Amino acid sequence: MQLSQWVDELFEVFDEDQDGVISRSEFVELIECLLQEKGIKMCETIFHKFDTNHDNAISKEELTEMIIDLAL
Repeated sequence: MQLSQWVDELFEVFDEDQDGVISRSEFVELIECLLQEKGIKMCETIFHKFDTNHDNAISKEELTEMIIDLAL
């Protein structure tokens, strides 16, 4: 399958209301679909980075650090 065909099919599937554009909510679904395992791996990587005491949980302090690091 050629790239243009694949894009056409993806667009048709994710343009759920068929208005000719991918809305923000449709885009989120598209990205989740495309990332699949990459998204899961990315979440795991981020979790492990910020679970600084390695207790397999994110404390409020760790969450604060994560927000500061990712948002700034």
